[in-house]
Amino acid sequence: MGILERATQAAESAELYEELRSTVDVTFRGGEIEKVASREILGRALRVIVDGRLGFASTAGEDEEGLLQAALASARHGDPAPFKFPKLSPGEEVEVLDEEVLGISPDELISWGEEAVRAIREEFPDVIVDVSLSRGTLKVRIENTSGGELTERRSLLSMGIEAQWIREGDIYLLWVGRTVRRRADLVPEELIAEALKYLRWGEHVVPAPQGKPPVLFTPKGTVVLFLPLMVGFSGLSVVMGTSPLKGRIGEQAFDRKFTLVDEGRLPYGPSSRSFDDEGVPTSRLPLAEEGVVKNFFFDLRAAALADADPTGSGIRGGMLGGGGFRTPPSPNVRNIVIQPGEGSLEDLIAEMREGIIVADVLGLGQGNIQSGAFSNNVGVGFVVKDGKVKGRLKNTMIAGNVYEVLKDGLKAIGGAPEWVYGTAYVPPILAEGVSVVTR
Repeated sequence: MGILERATQAAESAELYEELRSTVDVTFRGGEIEKVASREILGRALRVIVDGRLGFASTAGEDEEGLLQAALASARHGDPAPFKFPKLSPGEEVEVLDEEVLGISPDELISWGEEAVRAIREEFPDVIVDVSLSRGTLKVRIENTSGGELTERRSLLSMGIEAQWIREGDIYLLWVGRTVRRRADLVPEELIAEALKYLRWGEHVVPAPQGKPPVLFTPKGTVVLFLPLMVGFSGLSVVMGTSPLKGRIGEQAFDRKFTLVDEGRLPYGPSSRSFDDEGVPTSRLPLAEEGVVKNFFFDLRAAALADADPTGSGIRGGMLGGGGFRTPPSPNVRNIVIQPGEGSLEDLIAEMREGIIVADVLGLGQGNIQSGAFSNNVGVGFVVKDGKVKGRLKNTMIAGNVYEVLKDGLKAIGGAPEWVYGTAYVPPILAEGVSVVTR
């Protein structure tokens, strides 16, 4: 007797989610190879509805009885479940498996890491270099008691470079990386060049301007802006009344230069999939077009609470995907795409003349994220004077409200988007109205 059949002896309905992650991983520590290993992890998560309440449990392995009992126990104190698991049926498939990724050998991954270490140490011999690389597949399977089964195999490829520059009275730590599905979307030479650029820019520490100077967010730095938007456009936030966008469909909430789309079916997008983690077909979902609010995204539960249709946005892992199968699905974006404008990062630097660049921040989610407020220490940032980068800033904090910045302070959107955090394809953004404070 299968776990779903056993579950229905005590529950009204049940859903089993499985993912088999198979990877080859290469790690460099301090410029030397630390590990070359293959991994295979089977993750299983069970949701049950008992007396109208939702139970959830997960396990890494095949302990079905323990998984079932944990899910049934959690249902006693679970949230109300005003929805039913849908009947699962295959729909139009999305391109998410690149065979070229599967052909990448461990030796090739090692060579990428060795080249990163060589190139950085050649110019900066005192910098400590760590590199992490991984390639593999993720096989997802979903079945539930309403009937049907869905499976999909997706490719995975990532590379990250961490550089630590430790000098007397100063520690400079930076990280650059990519997580993609397609081999063509990861160019090691580009990541190495990015790390070298930031190291050159950061050789000298210079005072940061105070007040509200122009702020240029690199693609990675834009997480400060899009993280609150992921909460604001969430159908659950709308239902709970905590989203500043509640009741504003059709309203001009942002600058006309701003268009935001959740691309669930983008070929080879890092978070693309044919169906979400509840088995609902994915779609292309415009969130804001030329500044006008168009849609919110819903999982099954939020859709039922809002009397709306689910949008294929029931995703496990939290806002940036860290929890994986161990977290229940919730409303989330697939691939955030901000429509690019024109100009490279260097073009925007020349345009801003004076101000700061934010390439990375510490403490994501600080501030009242529900309201759109952010307040972050700058992890990697630079000072611009006369249209040129003059050096690195330290002990600096930025603060503002994303809805105000993107409505009244959006000066320019660059034309060179990049994949960041494995979920966003975003260009650099030049904005005003952000407070800059230095200790």
